[in-house]
Amino acid sequence: MLATSAILGAVARTRLLRSRLALGAGTERLRWNFDFMGASKWFFSSSGAILAAGAIAIAALGLNFGIDFESGTRLKTPLERPATVAQVRDTLAPLGLGDAKIQQVDEPELGANVVQISASVQPDDVQRVRTALDERFGVDEAEFTNNTIGPTFGAQIAYTAAIAIIASLFLISIYMGFRFQFKFAVPVLIALAHDLLITAGVYALFGREVTTSTVAALLTILGYSLYDTIIVFDRIRENMPRMPRATFSQIVNRSMSEVLTRSLATSFSTLMPVVALMVFGGETLRDFGFALLVGIASGTYSSIFIAAPVLTAWKEREPIYRRRRALVEREHAGVVPAFAPGRAGADDDDSSAPSRERERPARRVALGTVTGGADTDPPASGPYRPSQPAAAPRPVRTNGAYSSEGAGASAASAEAEERERRKANRRRKRHGRR
Repeated sequence: MLATSAILGAVARTRLLRSRLALGAGTERLRWNFDFMGASKWFFSSSGAILAAGAIAIAALGLNFGIDFESGTRLKTPLERPATVAQVRDTLAPLGLGDAKIQQVDEPELGANVVQISASVQPDDVQRVRTALDERFGVDEAEFTNNTIGPTFGAQIAYTAAIAIIASLFLISIYMGFRFQFKFAVPVLIALAHDLLITAGVYALFGREVTTSTVAALLTILGYSLYDTIIVFDRIRENMPRMPRATFSQIVNRSMSEVLTRSLATSFSTLMPVVALMVFGGETLRDFGFALLVGIASGTYSSIFIAAPVLTAWKEREPIYRRRRALVEREHAGVVPAFAPGRAGADDDDSSAPSRERERPARRVALGTVTGGADTDPPASGPYRPSQPAAAPRPVRTNGAYSSEGAGASAASAEAEERERRKANRRRKRHGRR
């Protein structure tokens, strides 16, 4: 925590974080003008090469499982006199432990010459090993430790770890199916498997020991990689209805250009405490931090350059996106541009404007407005009371034919008849009440 605070304090005094553009506070614009989907073949090739190297390392070197999985006894002790791995092995050979796994451990709190021995040692033989090391190199009995794991316990840990990873992948698939679409779950699983395989390959290449801390780190990697992928997929889902004429690759390109800066900033912020763990932590924390370092870097890469291209390759097989692609190719001479013209949502806004205008209710016109020059302004004094609409002028019949002459007189007589009728109705109602 202190190391992270120191790093953040040092960065805070730089121009990077003082700039209003550091956290995306600048004006809205297309930040990354790169054809991510057009370069997807290069991303797949790079991942394939890394996975192939990891698979070869696993097949040739194997994973270095600790006693938590393979069972056995682990002895750790500081030596008073310097000793090499070969000298320690020669000392243990008469005890039948010539094939034991011996490592020099960097733990300054225990001393300068710390060795760790992992082998199948019976409890009665632990004292013999300590005595042999003490006679040749000198051993501090207070710092001599041993940890024994039985075969049943080791198998149970391995079984529990496998169940935890499989269950988490299953729950992730269900969540992605309900949160987005079930088609979105398959690229997520491919990206997570990509991260796990790369982490395992790096462990085999560097000969790092796989312990229960490694399993905890792998589960943490799954959660982080899922979070980073959801950020990308959520923006894709938002842009799909806002870009109704774009191909799916154009939608993904725009979404990636909008969230790439955020993903890189999040990954950088997450890696800072992980690096602090590796630099200032003990041996156990360093193993945990190493797995997190590899997994977070791989998760950031896979969520952007693996999950999104796989989703694009699948969604563009749907009929609606095939039709869109054909239309775009027809408009651009057989070529699909990396980005759709205009901003996201512009097509929607333009197409929906007439409909909103049509749905707007018409303003009520003052009654009494008639053609022919009638005054529509309210009177100068008193409240404005719109009059009833004037009746349409009735044609006047002259010599067996109808004409529009006397239309004004007909309208006036119609209004007079209407007033008389209303007066008669009011008189009848008053007499009825009496």
